[in-house]
Amino acid sequence: MPEVQQVHIDAALTNLSVAYRNNEFVADLIAPPVPVRKQSDRYYIYDSDRDAMRVTEDLRAPGSLAHEVDFTLSTDSYYCDDHALAGAVPDEERENADPVIQPDIDRTEYLTERILLNQEVAVETALRTAAGMGETVVDSGATWESGSSDPVADIQAARLAVFAESQRRANVMIAPYAIYETLRNHPSIVDRVKYSGGGIITAEILAQLFDVDRLVVPKCFINSSVKGQAAAVQSLWGTNVYLLHVAERPGLKQVTVASTFVWNGMPGSVNGTVVERWRDHGRKADMIRVQKYYDVKIIAPGAGHRITGTI
Repeated sequence: MPEVQQVHIDAALTNLSVAYRNNEFVADLIAPPVPVRKQSDRYYIYDSDRDAMRVTEDLRAPGSLAHEVDFTLSTDSYYCDDHALAGAVPDEERENADPVIQPDIDRTEYLTERILLNQEVAVETALRTAAGMGETVVDSGATWESGSSDPVADIQAARLAVFAESQRRANVMIAPYAIYETLRNHPSIVDRVKYSGGGIITAEILAQLFDVDRLVVPKCFINSSVKGQAAAVQSLWGTNVYLLHVAERPGLKQVTVASTFVWNGMPGSVNGTVVERWRDHGRKADMIRVQKYYDVKIIAPGAGHRITGTI
């Protein structure tokens, strides 16, 4: 292990790591980052019993006291684990690299993508397994591949369920790419929008049809095989569809289905990400480590609804 004084926080590579994004990752759109000052802390949940929505007697007779009302206040906690990966740039590689090869940048981008993939997995797993989130299971005889099915009705029911549970409109829909292709070719949907957009059904047109602000189409893949075996690549997001309310600007007293708490307290941190570099003389290599401190939390499970068994 290097001595502490030998480790250098590389600001240039950190900025590169923060800026580098695989276009197929959607985690930050669904569980927006919330910067926090401490690695671990508690956050407040206001009025989970919806007391503010109760009709209360408020008439006050002269000389009498006003009826006293109050709201419940509970807490939950987060802990931003350190997610870190490291790679070596041997002297031989650096000296033999062609001009178009940039070993430090290539390693930083590669390590960053692996960390972001794990963050994407964390968000998908949280939504797929969240307790308290409503779920609709499409009947096996009426999957959306069938022309006689009614995906618009299924999505409408999910959207209404989010509104009933959270009193917020579902403004984001997640449809993995296979589902997106099924929907845009479904006879009932084609018939509804055949005179719009020149006959080409896009994500924007589907978003309008389903009355959401954004239709997110994840295209992220994951290799589930053990290292050394043939690649077994499959869609990370599977075939589940989600209707969600995601706050436009995550902050205090907001209802949003999920948040990613990001700790910015590490020296040199930019949006929770730090890139460190040091010399390993024994390996005759420069070591690069990318780390990010975060915790993905389902904040309001009622602000989300799963639809499973779609295809």
